[in-house]
Amino acid sequence: MITKLNMTYFHKYHMSYDLIASFVQKQMNIDHLNLRHFPDTKSLLTASEKNSIDMIIINSSCLFDGSFLETEIRKVLAALCGNKHITTIFFAQNMKAALLKKMLDAGIDIMISSQDTPQELIRALMSVMSSPTGESYISQSVRGTLQQDCVDLTTKEWEVINLIREGYTLSEIAKKKCRAMSTVSTQKRNAMNKLHLRNESDLLRFLHQNAFF
Repeated sequence: MITKLNMTYFHKYHMSYDLIASFVQKQMNIDHLNLRHFPDTKSLLTASEKNSIDMIIINSSCLFDGSFLETEIRKVLAALCGNKHITTIFFAQNMKAALLKKMLDAGIDIMISSQDTPQELIRALMSVMSSPTGESYISQSVRGTLQQDCVDLTTKEWEVINLIREGYTLSEIAKKKCRAMSTVSTQKRNAMNKLHLRNESDLLRFLHQNAFF
């Protein structure tokens, strides 16, 4: 039985964290649950080093909203996932299979989505806390996304979409890579199809998130 639990979240305040904390405390019969908010990476890393965090909730929409540099996010994930004292909970929203796999590779303990019920979170916590092997918990909704076919992109397809992320137009990419405009357009379309990206907005969101990996 857990008598005390230090839970935190990163980065923006939202009343749902209060509701989540209350639900977890009630369902898991925790005598005292302390909920804290760390708005910056420095204070979060300090708390991690002092082992004053037992559980942290990371929302993908907050992590990749442009508030933090790539180096900051890498450092935070490495510190949190590398600390066996901390249970990391990742709420995935609008993330493709390729990026979800990379988050799992980073060492996230629990991965659930906004489609999951509060009871799913409790099952996840009970599973991870009782697991002797430290195996990650992945909800069914996230598993469904992970099971989507994700064919590997060719080197040239990665080149095209990464240059798009850097701000190049298709015509500029064609000139830079000495390819026909139609070839570059086809490589972009093939990359989007393989990544299950429906439109330009999906592509830009994917490229923004993927930049951190």
